[in-house]
Amino acid sequence: MKVFKSFIFSIKLMRYVAKIEVSLKSGHGNPEGETAAHLLKELGYQVEKVDVSKAYTVTLNACSSAEAKVTAEEMSKRLLANPTKDNYTINVVEQ
Repeated sequence: MKVFKSFIFSIKLMRYVAKIEVSLKSGHGNPEGETAAHLLKELGYQVEKVDVSKAYTVTLNACSSAEAKVTAEEMSKRLLANPTKDNYTINVVEQ
């Protein structure tokens, strides 16, 4: 009769906050920014250009900062950004 020892590994998950900013690539229309620039000029501001971006703050659990960044990258590619027209940046910090 063989006796097998079992090991239970405890994986400690940490909480991370991923800040993901999605903006338009150059060459793509920016009607929201153009409208904002126009209205700001009408209000008397010396505005040359307005760029619009979206910021997502995602709180997630992961084993490491690197894993959290990989997860945020996957989220960005699959849902938050359209790779055809958007650029995105990711900043991950432990909470």
